Amino acid sequence: MKKVIPLALIALHAPAFAEDTYTQDGYFGFHYSMLNQETDGDDIEPAGLQTRFGVQVNPYVALEGRLGYGIDDDSLEEGAASVTVDPEWLVGAYVKVGLDRRQPVAPYVLLGHSSAQAEITTEVTTSSLLGSTTFRETEEVTASDPSYGAGVDINLSDTAALYAEWVQLDDDDDFDLTTINLGFISRF
Repeated sequence: MKKVIPLALIALHAPAFAEDTYTQDGYFGFHYSMLNQETDGDDIEPAGLQTRFGVQVNPYVALEGRLGYGIDDDSLEEGAASVTVDPEWLVGAYVKVGLDRRQPVAPYVLLGHSSAQAEITTEVTTSSLLGSTTFRETEEVTASDPSYGAGVDINLSDTAALYAEWVQLDDDDDFDLTTINLGFISRF
């Protein structure tokens, strides 16, 4: 009889214990990226779209990956020279740490590794007595280095959120890339 009473108490309190236990969940989303390529003078600002997928390990930590594609190029002109940056793809893997994701507003930080590739076209037009000549050079530039950022999830429900974030990729070869991302995630 003594063994039955503790088992009955545990069974009665099991729903209360279950509410405190966090169940790991996955998520998928997408965002619009405003890219900023720093130059000596003005900045070049192309745009991209990215998908975001991950698993929320606990209310504070998530592991996620990202895949993106450039959708808009941008140019910088100075005199007879111009530079055009056309982003091709972006890939990233991050650890996301923040406040409890179940809160209405949940700020977070990101730490991980990103890679980005862009096509950079340089044009120089020279004029002479015989007319003008345009020299054009196109090269693929790839940056792959640690990246970091911060953002905030604005939870619309248990399964949907809007978010805004800032992410920085610091490349050793002066290809620093900053992104401002605005997007939506769905949890499952």
